[in-house]
Amino acid sequence: MKKLLLIALLFGVNGILLAQKSKITGFVLDSTANKPVEFATVSLLKDSKPIEGTTADERGKFTLTKAVQGLYQIKITFVGFKDKIIDNVRVSDEDLDLGVIRISQTVQQLQEVTIVEQKALFEEKPDRLVYNADKDITIKGGNAGDVLRKIPAISVDLDGNVELRGSSNIKVLINNKPSNLMARSIADVLKQIPADDIKQIEVITSPSAKYDAEGTAGIINIITKKNSLQGINGNADLSLGRWNDRLNGSLNYRSKSIGLSARGGFNRWRNQGGNETNRLTNVEGISSALLQTTDFRGNGENGYGTITADWDIDSLNRMSASLNLYDGKNGMFFDYLNDYSTQGITNQFFTRNLYRIYDWDGNTLNLDYTKTFKKPKREFNILTMFSKEGEDSFYTLDQSNESKVVNYREKSTNYSANYEGTVQVDFTNPLDSISTMEVGVKSIFRNVKSDYQVSNAIDGSSNFVDVPALANVFEYAQQVASTYLTYSRTSKNKWGINAGVRYEHTFIQAEFLAGKVPFTNDYGNLIPNVSISRNLPKNQKLKLSYTQRIQRPMLWFLNPYVNASEPLMTYSGNPYLKPELTHSAEINYNVYIKESSINTSLFMRQTNNAIERIRTFDSEGVAAINFQNIAQNISYGLSISGNTKIKKKFTANGAINLYYNILNSPALQASNENWMYRINMNSSYDFGKGFKAQFFGFFNSPRVMLQGKISGFAYYNIAFQKEILKKKATVGLGFDNFLAPYFTQRIDFSGPTFTQTGKSRYYNQGWRVSFSYQFGKMTSQPQRQKKSISNDDKKGGDGN
Repeated sequence: MKKLLLIALLFGVNGILLAQKSKITGFVLDSTANKPVEFATVSLLKDSKPIEGTTADERGKFTLTKAVQGLYQIKITFVGFKDKIIDNVRVSDEDLDLGVIRISQTVQQLQEVTIVEQKALFEEKPDRLVYNADKDITIKGGNAGDVLRKIPAISVDLDGNVELRGSSNIKVLINNKPSNLMARSIADVLKQIPADDIKQIEVITSPSAKYDAEGTAGIINIITKKNSLQGINGNADLSLGRWNDRLNGSLNYRSKSIGLSARGGFNRWRNQGGNETNRLTNVEGISSALLQTTDFRGNGENGYGTITADWDIDSLNRMSASLNLYDGKNGMFFDYLNDYSTQGITNQFFTRNLYRIYDWDGNTLNLDYTKTFKKPKREFNILTMFSKEGEDSFYTLDQSNESKVVNYREKSTNYSANYEGTVQVDFTNPLDSISTMEVGVKSIFRNVKSDYQVSNAIDGSSNFVDVPALANVFEYAQQVASTYLTYSRTSKNKWGINAGVRYEHTFIQAEFLAGKVPFTNDYGNLIPNVSISRNLPKNQKLKLSYTQRIQRPMLWFLNPYVNASEPLMTYSGNPYLKPELTHSAEINYNVYIKESSINTSLFMRQTNNAIERIRTFDSEGVAAINFQNIAQNISYGLSISGNTKIKKKFTANGAINLYYNILNSPALQASNENWMYRINMNSSYDFGKGFKAQFFGFFNSPRVMLQGKISGFAYYNIAFQKEILKKKATVGLGFDNFLAPYFTQRIDFSGPTFTQTGKSRYYNQGWRVSFSYQFGKMTSQPQRQKKSISNDDKKGGDGN
């Protein structure tokens, strides 16, 4: 009896602790944009005293678990929104679903206030690696190539050519949009983009079916800085250096429903270097040898401008437009000293002075419409893009004999134009709170034209004569029609799946003015992808993914124009190239330990009909370099990266990428394989009072190609930055490769009929000073998500 009384007393005193607890759930949405408010703070109050607190996830969902029977208040707060208080929330024995809770924006005047996002330099997201470039001071005054060098899986060589996990078959986007110039030369375009304009870079190695199927190694998305603040504001940036000078600026205006912005800049660059080549050939029993020494120097300049406009028609409808303009020119001077001999013929000594010019300009217009719905995450988009790009190349050369008398002259012109139009329709529909379906259609129309000719004066005079065999007009029309369907689900037990399928059909028509037979072709590709992820205990995550990708050759690879400007060597495209098809699989493991994280990836990539740059020789020892389909390019790799905060003001991150590459072409009687690796590290220290320092360095191992190998190289820099003028401005000072005046890289090529060795010298020791100033008064306003078209379906780069 006494025991029963004691139990009853305990229940009377602590009954509330033993009462059944109920779960309260709901979704927080922006009442204007109808979008989830991620990280909104949700508090449970009883008699105005806090009981429990939580934050909303990426879908705006929140869960409270400590409520027992009774009346409560729910309070929702987030920066830039009015506080929301829901009174008389009655909790019973059953779970309570509050449904959708909409909170409205508020406008706060920000005077003399600097807005700082506390983000890590690298972030691992479910489907991509994000590098927050605006947190990195070592890139100040550089270009986009300098920024890409900081990312673990990406390699940028001394000429600016980009590889992702050992492959140059990638797609580079700018704000989810393509650049026509990227299809010609990624390296040239990266020089045009100031590092100070870049906010983030996303690396997507397993793109979903929503993306175009192009880019066998993956997608690199460069996100430039945008402004989501009301009022008039802007910035100006100036950088002076040994190899680059830059001037960039922006001006922004935003009211409640209209946003206007303009960005523009000017860049001037220069470089110099040289190389030595020793080449031996034996074709049809005839031997030849070439000893060549080359010095080169170059300079160029380009300007760009972007105008964007957004109009929120109402809370559910938005229209946007953007116009991008660019214009640039660069020139290269080459001085060749040649010692050439063939079997039974005395040595020929001659020099060749070459001046090569690339002149490009273009514009791109985007017109987009987005409609959202009252149902969260449901969205309809119509996206369009129209562009025109011209790239003209010219060269003139004078060749002199041993007595320095000009005995041969040549000049060439190649006028190219590329017109492109795209229409895309997307619809996103959430099936329930944890699953989403996306469907869309897209059509791309392209028309490119190349008009080229060569003329020479074999007596060294000014009487040039056209060479009909080296002149033609090449026209190429391509249409790609595609549709896709994707499904994604993140269940309550932490499992996630993203699966989809995309179908693309390509139509091709090519014509020549003379000498070659026109041809047509069409083919279809069914591209599946699947990704399964699992959140494990103690902040661990595991993901498995598989996808197929295709790679269509574009004008630079197809153009049959023959560039014969270099001594005993010609360059040309191949109009009969076939598309590549790649199978890609990977396993990713992430773990977060306090303020540190580690990411590990195992991957396999097999490309059939791989496009490679191939060298062949004739009996006179003249090399012909063009693009051809080889049998296979296979890579197996391991990538380990991590970042940590060693002390409160000292952070560091690093990565090791190791992969085995196999290239094989029975038709060319060539194969090559070897291990390759890349090691990089980055560290920064905050001294306080606006003064920071940062160091970065990497080493790339030797790289194999089908017909040769290129030696490894290192790159490193250190930078200092100080905030001044009440944090409105910053000044910076950086040093690149400060331990040596230049770097030497060895290149070896070989085949059944030739061997070639060479050494290239690059002057990459440099310095730069930078100044950045922000002006204007701002008011905070959360920005609605903006979508735009993305053509990630063209093979770019140099094909290596």
